[in-house]
Amino acid sequence: MAGFRTPAQGDFHAYANLTKQQGDHLTRLGQWSSNECAKVDGLDGLLVLARAFVPDISTFFSDKFAQCQRGMGVIDDKIQRTSAAYTKVDQDNAADLRNLYPQSSFSFPDISTLPGASHLGNFTDEDVELKKLDDADGTTSKSIHTALLLARNSTDLKAAEHAFQWCTGQSLVELMLTPLFGEYGRLSYLGDAYDELGDAAYTVAGTLRKGSWRLGSEWSGETATNFDSYLFRWTMGIGGVGDAAKIAGKAFKDGYHVVVGLVWEALSEIGKLMDDGIKKLAEQFAEMMAGDAAIEVVGLGPEDPVADVVAGIWTADKIYDMYKTVRLIINVIGIIQTIFEKISAAVDAIKEGVQKALDSLESPPPTIGSLIDDVEQRGFEFEKGGGWSPTMGASRIALLPAA
Repeated sequence: MAGFRTPAQGDFHAYANLTKQQGDHLTRLGQWSSNECAKVDGLDGLLVLARAFVPDISTFFSDKFAQCQRGMGVIDDKIQRTSAAYTKVDQDNAADLRNLYPQSSFSFPDISTLPGASHLGNFTDEDVELKKLDDADGTTSKSIHTALLLARNSTDLKAAEHAFQWCTGQSLVELMLTPLFGEYGRLSYLGDAYDELGDAAYTVAGTLRKGSWRLGSEWSGETATNFDSYLFRWTMGIGGVGDAAKIAGKAFKDGYHVVVGLVWEALSEIGKLMDDGIKKLAEQFAEMMAGDAAIEVVGLGPEDPVADVVAGIWTADKIYDMYKTVRLIINVIGIIQTIFEKISAAVDAIKEGVQKALDSLESPPPTIGSLIDDVEQRGFEFEKGGGWSPTMGASRIALLPAA
């Protein structure tokens, strides 16, 4: 067949084996996404908003890795059929080969014509590491939880709670403490989980890239160009999934730092309120209760009308003082709840940050020439090097072929 230069049969088989190995890696990445990236334990209180979108984000990535894993089986089958067809050199097989790989919809360079291309790629599988993640209940989460427990168990708060409920019908604990109970480290955990997922996807993309580059460097002709174009879509698409995972990881990490900063701000306000208004209200409530009891003892008991009048005047005076203190407490609670609103907004911003990455699928992917430039200048795992922008690269997901 004129215009054909083919790789050795052993190289076809080596590449087919490499795709099977990447399929195994992609299965693990899908499992990681379904498990580590879907954990919602501890997302309570103001974090409960995340319980709704964490599983949805996880499912998106699980589905993409499942698609990529199926794709490895498709590539393996195509490579095996190509290898078998090349053992029969006739015109009919040439037509079959042209139909085996989709016709490229864009101009794709002939890798076999690049000087030294055969020395760049290889069929060696690379380790795909998914490091063990730190527990979600780390030092920061524990410190916040301890501060909340100390406040909730405070003797002053328990006394002030009775007075506040008596005056307002509401609970101090529910208004200013309960919303803050949650495992804030879960946000950081999810950030790390997606960051690991992104790096692992980059490794798989790079391994496939160097294998297809090696095969493409030994192969010329229309079928070879279509193969290069087809694998380009897979490797760039998998890299795009890695980009989206990196964006998700950053969104969770950024959200974690913002939320924790706001939580400490709220705890600072609560601490000042505990030392001032709540302590004062507890003392006023105790003084009122002790005064009423003393008046009853001095008088003739509960049925003494004089004692009742004195107690009424005493109580009214103390209630007025308590009322003023309660008003001060309510004002500070307003400040605290404004911080709570900012925390909720920061949690919601995580979802928006990830959604931007998914929306970018509608954007044009990087140019085809970037494959040559990136590989030659940065290597096959060019996404891992400095200067790569996941935000710009996430649109490559749209290049993934159906599988």
